[in-house]
Amino acid sequence: MIRRSLLGLCIALIVAGSAAFAYDRSEFLFLDEIEVGMTGVGKTIVSQDVIDEFAAEVLGIIDQPGELSDFIVVRVSGNAIGRAGGIAQGMSGSPITIDGKLIGALSRAANWSKEITPIGLVTPIEQMLEVVDAARVAVASEPAAVAVLQDVAVVDGLLPAGPDLVAASPDTIFAYPVDTPLIAAGFSGRSLDLLMDGAGIEDAPAGWIGDYLPIDVAPAFDGLSALNLSLLPLAASQPAASSVEAADLVPGSSIGVALATGDLSLGALGTLTYRDGDTLVGFGHPFISNGSSNFPMSTVSIIDTMKTYQASFKLGTLGETIGTIFEDRTAAIGGRIGPEADTIELLLGVHDLDRDVTKDFAIGLVDESRLMPELLLSTGFEAIDRTLDRIGAGTVEVTYQILGDGLEAPLERTDVFLSTVDIAVYAPWQLAGIVSFLQYNEFEDPQITRIAASMSLTEEIRAIQIHDLELDRWIYAPGETIRFTLTLQTYQGETQIETGEILIPEDLYSDYVIVRAYGGPRYLEGGETPAVFDDLPDLIDAIETLPSYSQLTVELFAVDPFSPYGDAMYGVSEITYDFPGHVVYSEREVSAVLTESQPPEEDGINDDKTQTAPNW
Repeated sequence: MIRRSLLGLCIALIVAGSAAFAYDRSEFLFLDEIEVGMTGVGKTIVSQDVIDEFAAEVLGIIDQPGELSDFIVVRVSGNAIGRAGGIAQGMSGSPITIDGKLIGALSRAANWSKEITPIGLVTPIEQMLEVVDAARVAVASEPAAVAVLQDVAVVDGLLPAGPDLVAASPDTIFAYPVDTPLIAAGFSGRSLDLLMDGAGIEDAPAGWIGDYLPIDVAPAFDGLSALNLSLLPLAASQPAASSVEAADLVPGSSIGVALATGDLSLGALGTLTYRDGDTLVGFGHPFISNGSSNFPMSTVSIIDTMKTYQASFKLGTLGETIGTIFEDRTAAIGGRIGPEADTIELLLGVHDLDRDVTKDFAIGLVDESRLMPELLLSTGFEAIDRTLDRIGAGTVEVTYQILGDGLEAPLERTDVFLSTVDIAVYAPWQLAGIVSFLQYNEFEDPQITRIAASMSLTEEIRAIQIHDLELDRWIYAPGETIRFTLTLQTYQGETQIETGEILIPEDLYSDYVIVRAYGGPRYLEGGETPAVFDDLPDLIDAIETLPSYSQLTVELFAVDPFSPYGDAMYGVSEITYDFPGHVVYSEREVSAVLTESQPPEEDGINDDKTQTAPNW
């Protein structure tokens, strides 16, 4: 990983260098030179990292409003197409040349009732060159009228159209992207489901940080499928290195866009269309339409192309990171070999206390806010599931640390959660929520560089119930001290008594007060207003100081005299107890009448203090 200042310099050099990306027109055929009946050659890898050729014949040009909607329609054939079962996922970006001149990249497969043999749509090369050509050298993009398919429409969908629909629409070409399928290595089971399908905010476990912090922007856990990404149905169970090297990459080679690298890896594969020195373009369509980007570029090793009834796909593995994809546009992705992408270091440590098993995971994540929730959820679930080798009840204590170039100091927080159903749920959700709140804060970019989470889990239910709360009296006056007694009980264990004192302020105006004992954070009362954050440090302080479930609070509440509602309460003062490694649950409260008399001042008051409970 490199610092952002250095990365910014690298990107600036890339863009500056792109101004000199002075391609020779003789290398290409642009739309105004394409004629119906021209024949050429396409290049792609079908298996074993060997570039194969296939035949391509121009059927015409689709000329729609806007240059980015123009395509060259080609008929493809040959041994490579037959072995691949047609135009397969992962072929996007396959260069098509005519008389040795590049016309563009195969980007979509298509069905047309007038054609039985496979046809595809080619993204014109002039559109792709603009992705990395900062000089925006003007080139012809108006096709000759005789080459345009008149009265032929294109319907661009996500999947192949049904044969009945194709047959009933002879003047329509039904196209669908030749996807850049995702390769996930090291993920399994529900971590893959979360990665692709996401989870609704309503699926978040009760009591996570999003329930209590007054933050307007909630993290979105939509899943990568919402970005029109698909997962290869087959993948290596563990990350595997590619034997391909950067120097070997030529048009027709496979390239990857990495989202996660290291002990768990995730990325998409496609095909390189054109390379000029260390600058290259590929895919012929967007990845996730990210615009200016900062994705690691990787090599890819293709094992084979798998034939399926609906859409064949390339089976491969991601290799080493070799550069950066810095543009993700409608016509192509563009990048440069060499500069290192700025990734976020994710360190996950999971300790199974029952079996004394520890597993550590080091992962590099792309610094992209809209992908982070899914990546953190899926990697967190995978790390816990793989370590525990079970799904079920238990208690987890987790410590988070988040560092960033935009943070004055590391954010640190410790939580304790328990579940009688699935203990793996809480820590990943809490972490994803904290990171999303930071990345979408309204003040400044935290520029996160490192995220660390250390988790200790046990099957044991380590819980403490608030069994009872008693006050020494039921009538008090302002300025008096309330003395209370708490009865606590461990889960299926011993009982313990805690006593304490809480002062009633002398200027408190209320008909009655309530003393409440509860575990963890609480919701706002009707007489309280949400906190307003003034800056990023203010938000960080709220995240760090939100009570965890190992904290027991005894709080004094009074009636809000300015509220039109008679039961609008607000918190007056509190004392807290810490029970490390345990979850405090249940809630008890007792009401007392408040008179107007002013008693003598009391001494020895334990107000607004935190205590560590002994022997727990």
